[in-house]
Amino acid sequence: MERYLRVYRVISKTFGLRLRPLGTFLVLQLRAGISAATMGLDRVVFSRYRDEPIDRPIFIIGNPRSGTTFLHRFLLGTGGLAAFELWEMLFPAITARKLLGRIVPRLDRLSPARYHPSDVHDTSLRGIETDDPAWFFHTLDGPFAWAYFLAWQDTWGSDLSRRCFGIDGVTAQEKERFFRYYEECWRRNLYYKRDNRILAKTSMLTFRLDEVLERYPDCKLIYIIRDPVEVIPSGMSLIASVLENGYDAFNRTSKQDQERWIENLYQASCDMLRVFYEAYSSGRIPEKNLCVVRYVDLIQNLEPTIERICEFAEIEPTEAFRAEVRAQAEKQRSYKSKHQHAPDRFGLSAERIRTDLAYVYDGFDLPKHAE
Repeated sequence: MERYLRVYRVISKTFGLRLRPLGTFLVLQLRAGISAATMGLDRVVFSRYRDEPIDRPIFIIGNPRSGTTFLHRFLLGTGGLAAFELWEMLFPAITARKLLGRIVPRLDRLSPARYHPSDVHDTSLRGIETDDPAWFFHTLDGPFAWAYFLAWQDTWGSDLSRRCFGIDGVTAQEKERFFRYYEECWRRNLYYKRDNRILAKTSMLTFRLDEVLERYPDCKLIYIIRDPVEVIPSGMSLIASVLENGYDAFNRTSKQDQERWIENLYQASCDMLRVFYEAYSSGRIPEKNLCVVRYVDLIQNLEPTIERICEFAEIEPTEAFRAEVRAQAEKQRSYKSKHQHAPDRFGLSAERIRTDLAYVYDGFDLPKHAE
């Protein structure tokens, strides 16, 4: 309840007194009750799910809007990999999915996904999504809670922000709780879908690399890096669009709050890049665990890039999947994005981003000039 009240206080202070969040909190409480009951039933009715091994889990990481969603959804075509639809993170229990599987996915008009602009990030209750919302639905905490709400009144680097992102200072008990919940969900997903390996796309694990490598020494980390001048304003734009659709945010917030939120998201984005770069450049990530992929290679050289990823991740692509890769590569040769997210919309400049993150451009051989 403390977390609900904290988020509600921020919403009220930032966007004005609203009744909608109270209704949302009640729905989330109802969801929590159903989820707890059905996950308990799983331990009796489907107890064998606990025997599912988390074998060589594949984690796609990187800053949001780096191309992680594209790769996540695309790699599922290889077969044998389990990922979550959005509604399955709301109700991860096997029992709940069997009982609600025909009902919940039809309720898109009530889904949080309805606030997402479909031309920027197409999603729905049946859409394959990043694993990050699972923690938000479970706790009303974590990176989603901070980026969408708490960052309006907080400061990046505060104890609250560091705890939400799992940065140092998190207790061993909190770390165990985090990974135990995800493992409960992942094992259920493997059992329910009869797949062999987990394919998770999760930006928040970028801040937990040491913990991930310690817990899953056989994991496969696929890190996607894209020009920060494109990534950072694109990420802000997506969140801003959701908030505008839900709260008419930028028409109701003060200039001071807007500037604080923008600077907080900018610093968080820079730190996410920095944390990975430091782990990568210092050699803390074993070569057998890491594949770095430039976004530009996904777009311009899809076939050899996917071949490299599959070889690294120990995925044996089928002929049907190879044909899909060839067809997608042909589409991308003539594709041009309709969305250009200029940094100056948020009071940023390309020069500031390139200067602050010069080491990222150098370390990953990214172009420093405007395209």
